[in-house]
Amino acid sequence: MLLGAIDVGTNSIHLIVVELDPFYGTSRTLIKAREMLRLGGGAALARGHLSKKAVQRGVAAIAKFVEISRAAGAHEVRAVATSAVREASNRDEFLAAVRATSGIGVEVLSETEEARLIHLGVSRGYPLGERVACIVDVGGGSTEFIVADGERPFFLHSVRLGSLRLYDEYLNDESASALGYRALEHHIAQTLAPIARRVSDYNFEMLIGTSGTVMGLAALDAAASGLTSQRAHGYVLRLEALRALQRTMLAMTPAERRKMPGMNPRRSDIIVAGNALIMSIMEALGRDELVVCERALREGVVVDYIERNLALARKLGDERTRRFDAMRALSRRFGREGAHESHVAALALQLFDGLLERHRFEPADRDLLFAAALVHDAGRAIATSAHHKHGAYIVRNADLPGWRAEEIDLIATLVRYHRKALPKPAHPEWANRSPAERTRILGLGGMLRLADALDRRHLGVVAAVKVEAGPGTVHLQLEAQQDVQPELESMRFKAELFERAFDVVVTGEASGGEAYSGFGESEPTAAEIDAASLSR
Repeated sequence: MLLGAIDVGTNSIHLIVVELDPFYGTSRTLIKAREMLRLGGGAALARGHLSKKAVQRGVAAIAKFVEISRAAGAHEVRAVATSAVREASNRDEFLAAVRATSGIGVEVLSETEEARLIHLGVSRGYPLGERVACIVDVGGGSTEFIVADGERPFFLHSVRLGSLRLYDEYLNDESASALGYRALEHHIAQTLAPIARRVSDYNFEMLIGTSGTVMGLAALDAAASGLTSQRAHGYVLRLEALRALQRTMLAMTPAERRKMPGMNPRRSDIIVAGNALIMSIMEALGRDELVVCERALREGVVVDYIERNLALARKLGDERTRRFDAMRALSRRFGREGAHESHVAALALQLFDGLLERHRFEPADRDLLFAAALVHDAGRAIATSAHHKHGAYIVRNADLPGWRAEEIDLIATLVRYHRKALPKPAHPEWANRSPAERTRILGLGGMLRLADALDRRHLGVVAAVKVEAGPGTVHLQLEAQQDVQPELESMRFKAELFERAFDVVVTGEASGGEAYSGFGESEPTAAEIDAASLSR
């Protein structure tokens, strides 16, 4: 099934269309688009009232995104709104206009719910695990602070500091005047002080930033460092570099900044305010580095939808959900149920589906591959070295309700062979197998090894994999969100079991895919993807 998720923000309206598999709890992005409309611009935030033109622009953009979602095959479209709509005295008028034009309702998120969904998006797309992080999402009208690990948030707070709000209040002229900029810095510092004290009490391990402002700064920093065009997920921003960038930008007019390498021209005016806020946050929290995460609110909307469906399935007593829950519980017990395991599982399913004509395995084997992917790294809780063997032992000796003994044995064997040595006659996991069982071990194990290789850095940078099978070859086309040379090298290194199973040579290459283009914020606009989307 397909879901369209629309994030109605203060500065931009975003769309994501994803293909969901509610039984497995996985998703694959098909379309991303953005319109930078500045719904909260023109002093709308200060007045607490959306202008008539802003309402018209917002309604038109949402209607366009709903049309794109429906044309792509999405039977459900969920739209959420944040700061600009939340604070507007005429928000009911805006919501009524959206419903009348596009036929959907827009959920206005509370500050806490917005932060919760951001955590869902980040934690399912970045390998937090048991590490505690402070996540900051700098929007146009507000900034959300979330202190959390991979499973749960411990602190959620929203503050009315945003790049567009600060720009309109302090810097809305042709140049960032020294007087206005000093007032902006003072206001940010005063507002952040009590929040920083509360956040620092959690002794978090890392600072993660998300949003268009953070992505834009990553693009500028990469260009200044001479890096080739790539996506920003996992990129590290350093405070000293941001300070140097700010000095450069403050000496320019917005028109001059527009020509800077890596600059999004539509953000060239507000980027100074956004960078001032990011630097102040880092200073207040005593951090020199901030890790960039591309996942945020709209991805959180998707995760929330999936989890609601899984919860309903559990309530109805769905047997498949119960079986997979047992695997997830096992992985969690050993500290391994997180973004990497889920992403490897999703990629493994894509390989399975893309090779149906070649392997001709049963649907039940798809479940076994998925289950093995969920627990393939459980052995790391014992030791990183030989964790494939430790993991196989854990699976064989765990209480896994819903799974038959022979299924558990095969899953454990797939975990055993997801890395290191290939099956040998001396291995007990291999020696007593029938020819049919060996065929499954080789084929499913080869797919698991490849899927694991395609998430080598545990960052989910390979968004999807398409399989092109020919005589004696299997070519993997990777839809990538940034440079994936490490993943391609890992794929080549771990392809031997797969090649042995199917008597092929594996090749691969990365492509931006329909939904991806360039670095940082450079998603296609609605106009750029319109023709392709509506022809699906």
